[in-house]
Amino acid sequence: MDLSIVIPTYNEKENIQRIIESIFDIFAGNRIDGEVIIVDDNSKDGTGEIVEVLKSKYKNLKVIHRPGKLGLSSAVLDGWKIAESEILGVMDADLSHPVEKIPEMFSYFPKADLVIGSRYVKNGKILGWNLKRKAMSRFAIFLSRPFTRVKDTMTGYFMVKRSCLIGKKLNPRGFKILLEVLIKSNCRKIREVPIIFVNRIKGKSKASLKEIFYYLINLVGYIPYSKAIKEFFKFAYIGLMGTVLNLFILHFFTEFLGIYYIYSAVVGFVIAATHNYVLNKIWTFEERIRGKFFIKGIQFFIVSLVALGVNISLLYFFTEFLKIYYLISQAIAILITLFVNFFGNKIWTFRR
Repeated sequence: MDLSIVIPTYNEKENIQRIIESIFDIFAGNRIDGEVIIVDDNSKDGTGEIVEVLKSKYKNLKVIHRPGKLGLSSAVLDGWKIAESEILGVMDADLSHPVEKIPEMFSYFPKADLVIGSRYVKNGKILGWNLKRKAMSRFAIFLSRPFTRVKDTMTGYFMVKRSCLIGKKLNPRGFKILLEVLIKSNCRKIREVPIIFVNRIKGKSKASLKEIFYYLINLVGYIPYSKAIKEFFKFAYIGLMGTVLNLFILHFFTEFLGIYYIYSAVVGFVIAATHNYVLNKIWTFEERIRGKFFIKGIQFFIVSLVALGVNISLLYFFTEFLKIYYLISQAIAILITLFVNFFGNKIWTFRR
């Protein structure tokens, strides 16, 4: 087999025959030796029975009947277990994903490891969604940014090399499996192909609050895999040490050396910022100490000064305009400034 496409189903009798026929027409028209694997979660509307009838027409059509509604992600994994191809595909049964994109996506193999049907790259589009649905999708993708640079991590339309999944324990919950594949697989060469996603016309959407909850649980479980999150906590820890060092120098220079406290504060800031820069360079962002040391040092100081300005501005705003107690205001300002400082340095000073 060249390609195995898995389609999870639950109550899709209005769409299932059309999508199966369309895929096999695409296979035949493009000389793709492919198979379609339907994984049905005991649909009450007879979806599984329709597929059984179609098996007599299409020899490369398979169906797995599961005892109940066990979830889309697990359905994909069950389908992959019986797939015969090196290239494993996934798509929805509701005709939202354009089957005509299958040849283009498949054409990027074997050079690609993972090909994604993306709604959020140039020429990609979503038709039929309201503003709320689009906003929820964008927010879900934003939450995945610490783990991957892929623009559409929430799509259910992609193809992946089986060899990239060997030895990887995939165990996603909910209705989105791509992010799990992106984080845990060995896929290095990733291609996003623009698609026009059309909201389902027939049948009922499977999205629910439970699926959103599962997605959030998955994100928490992915934290150990995120280099950016590890870098953030390292950066915060070094920042805490720098703050202690700054306060110590301020106190020591002012009380024991008799230096004017403003001058002491400047000295403390410079020493603490230098301390933070060196440790972040070699520990947080794992760079060689000599690599553009002075240029990046200047960049780090500029970002630190900007962050200081943000801190003071927020402290003033929260205290004077929102009437928040100044210590609480400072705590909130420090937290916000920490993010500004980290992302400013990650994007500019220590960008790769």
